[in-house]
Amino acid sequence: MDKKVITALPEIVNLLSEKKNHVFNAFLGFDACIDIIVRVVKEKMDEDNVLFFGESSQFGEFLTKLENHSCGVELQTRFSKPGGNMVITGNALGNLGVKSDCLGTFGLPEILPVFNTISSNCRLITIGETISATALEFKSSKVIMFDPGPYNNLTWGAIRDQTGIERLKNLISGKQLVAFVNWSEIENSSIIWKGFLDEVLPFISHPDERPIFFTDFSDCSRRSAEEIKFAIDLLRRFREYFRVIISLNKNEADLISAALNIQKNSSDEEFIKALYRSVNADIITIHRVNDAIAYDGISYESCNTFICKNPVILTGGGDNFNAGFCFAMLKGFDLFKSLIVANAVSGIYVKTGMSPTVENLTDFLEQKIH
Repeated sequence: MDKKVITALPEIVNLLSEKKNHVFNAFLGFDACIDIIVRVVKEKMDEDNVLFFGESSQFGEFLTKLENHSCGVELQTRFSKPGGNMVITGNALGNLGVKSDCLGTFGLPEILPVFNTISSNCRLITIGETISATALEFKSSKVIMFDPGPYNNLTWGAIRDQTGIERLKNLISGKQLVAFVNWSEIENSSIIWKGFLDEVLPFISHPDERPIFFTDFSDCSRRSAEEIKFAIDLLRRFREYFRVIISLNKNEADLISAALNIQKNSSDEEFIKALYRSVNADIITIHRVNDAIAYDGISYESCNTFICKNPVILTGGGDNFNAGFCFAMLKGFDLFKSLIVANAVSGIYVKTGMSPTVENLTDFLEQKIH
């Protein structure tokens, strides 16, 4: 483990162990779905002897060889669970003690029972039918397949009319954290953002200390450069009310940099600084398999992840990183300590399949000290 991380751990543990009555409040939107986690069968002798594709590249080569042929692919379902970037992030924040109002596609006319397992710190408000997403999980990567269906029905007008403009104002007013996640998969995300900017944010009270607006763009490979630039431009307006944080994985960072004509063939530090200058954010972080980096206009930090050799689950690892990073920022941690906390929350989730409580997180980090 890096010496700088080892040096920082005791202070993080002490800060996490402090018994304070302060409660953070958050608002999150808008995607909710049912995740079906599966493995792809490569070879099957009998029910007890099954070989799965270990890497997505192996599965890709298998499909390529079958060009101009038909085939059948067997999937084995491991489990299903509440999913969606907003849901997983909200649940992780809830487990860390953040009171979170979650507005999303939890089902109509009532919230579906599958979402009953979400943290009791989360209050769920439904605005539409949910979807199912099938996640093909390999050893170090995943492929998520879904039909957005009801997501395409999410418009600013529909959200405003169903929820009520006064209730939307009350839901966001006074929150220390507002998170609009999964920009790419919700077709009308930018118009929804603009609706909040035009009709909600100018008319509510904000905490004395500037709150956080957090977003991740998710996999925006299906979005045009013009759409990405439009969303980036909207972030300038969010900065009138919030400290804006953007979190990206490697693929998302590459896609956004391409849309903004930013060169990738530079050092990590030069790359993230160039991206920072173009995305209208106060903080940008990029999380990858082996490490995470961040920049806030002054400090550049990098931190290795807590690698798990035998992950229980991959789907949601990035969302747990995001929840951990936001939690650390709410706690007033500096950039480097926030990366450590984010990596730890994600690492625990990937290793156990469960988003940690503060006690779980503290125990995990304490073990790394000794």
